[in-house]
Amino acid sequence: MLVSVFVGAWFLMWSRVANLISYNAKYGAALTFKDMGAVFLDDIAVSHTLSGYDLFAPILAVLPAAAAFCDDYNSGYIKSILTRVSKRRYIRETLLCSSIAGGLAVFLPCFLSGVFYLVNGKLDTLENVNSWGYSTTFDETVYAGMQYVWGGLLLALMLMALAFLFGAIWSDIGLLVSVLLPNKYLALAAPFALYFSIHLIFYRIGFLLVLSPVNMLMPDTTFIPFTLYPLLYEVLLLGLVCVLFSVLAKRRLWDV
Repeated sequence: MLVSVFVGAWFLMWSRVANLISYNAKYGAALTFKDMGAVFLDDIAVSHTLSGYDLFAPILAVLPAAAAFCDDYNSGYIKSILTRVSKRRYIRETLLCSSIAGGLAVFLPCFLSGVFYLVNGKLDTLENVNSWGYSTTFDETVYAGMQYVWGGLLLALMLMALAFLFGAIWSDIGLLVSVLLPNKYLALAAPFALYFSIHLIFYRIGFLLVLSPVNMLMPDTTFIPFTLYPLLYEVLLLGLVCVLFSVLAKRRLWDV
């Protein structure tokens, strides 16, 4: 968990740190993070773009708990566990643990970097944007109006919710893989391979790009149909993965 959080937070903040150090060293200036801050929602979106965080987030999600079922099953420890709890409870608690751990592994870096950019930036208000005379990342999206609610905090809260759901989904997909093929390395590697492959296929097809999971973590694109679409998409996907894991886990454990 700590590795995922540390690496994820560094991914999302390294560009600002590097820019500040580089600028001050080159020009002999003494700028602070506050001096370099723009509208905080823009800074958050740019950090995702520059770091490639959205591409590698599934790797961070699976590290804490996606291999839990593999470890229990392959070690034989699951037999001891099932003498104390029912299979139904074991499956439910394994899913819950994976969802929470994976969700936090993606959420916490987004939260920490979001607080960093909020503290060192400016609220997303029409006054701030108009005073600089430039458009924001979300101006051409369905969030053009929502970005100004509470100075951008409402949209920021939605982004945090998306981050948690995103992590939960891909951690649980790792669990799902481990039920089909109880191999720890497959459970850790397969979710990223699936994630990247789906995005490449949907990107090439074009009209399916709206279903690409890559766009659900930072939905700053023009083809998102309505504001709650990413949340609904992730909730439905999480529910589907949980149901599939529950069904397949019962089959895997039938003779244990």
